[in-house]
Amino acid sequence: MHDAASTSAAPSAKTKAMRTRVPADSLLGRAILSSQLPPWLVLTAAFLAAVAIPGVALLPTSYSALLLPLLGLIVLSDLSFGLLATQVENLSRRLLMFEPLVCRLGEASWLVAFWLLGAPGWVLALTCGSCWLYVQTRSRARQLGLRQMGMTTLAERNVRTTTVAVAFAAIVVINTAGGDEYSSWVKGVATIAATSWMLLSLLGLLQVTVVAAAALKD
Repeated sequence: MHDAASTSAAPSAKTKAMRTRVPADSLLGRAILSSQLPPWLVLTAAFLAAVAIPGVALLPTSYSALLLPLLGLIVLSDLSFGLLATQVENLSRRLLMFEPLVCRLGEASWLVAFWLLGAPGWVLALTCGSCWLYVQTRSRARQLGLRQMGMTTLAERNVRTTTVAVAFAAIVVINTAGGDEYSSWVKGVATIAATSWMLLSLLGLLQVTVVAAAALKD
C-alpha cells in the first residue's frame, strides 16, 4: 500500500483530531510512538492478519493456536494506527478511507472463521447484520454532529474483540487438550461467541438509537 504522507514535527489539524485509544503519555503509547512505524505498515499488517485467520481455521486443529497471535496483531494495529497517525503531517486521505474498511474486514474474517469452525450460517448472518447496523447508525449520528455518540456502549469494537479473543482462547484450549474428539465443543464455543456478539450489537444499537432520538428531539 502506498502512503504519500510525509512525517513532520507539526501534524495537521486533521490528524490531531483523530480519535486515539491509547494515551500518548502512557507506557504503551510511548512504546508505539518510539517504534516510528508508518501508519500504512500497521494497516497492512492488520489486513494480512485478517486474511490469514479464516485460513488458520481451515488447517488441522494443531494449528489453531495461531488464531491468538493473529488476533493480537490486529488488536495491536488498532491501538497503534490512530496514535501513529497523529504524528503524520497531511496523512493520506486514501489511508484514512481504508482504515475503517480494514476494521470491517477483520471482523468479517472472525465471522468466517466461526463459520468454518462450525457456527450456523444464519447466526453469523444475523450477527453481521446487527453489527453493521450498529456501526452505520453510530457513524451517521456522529456525522450529524451528535456529541453524545462519544458515549461507551455494549457494542464497542474492544468489546467485540474481547468476545472473539475469549472464544479463540477457549478453542485453542479445547483443541490442545482434547483434539478432534471434542470438535462439537469447538462448534459450541463458536456459536456462543457469535450469538453473544449479535446480542451485544443489538443492545449497542438500542443504546445509540435511544440517545440519538433524544438528542435530535432537543
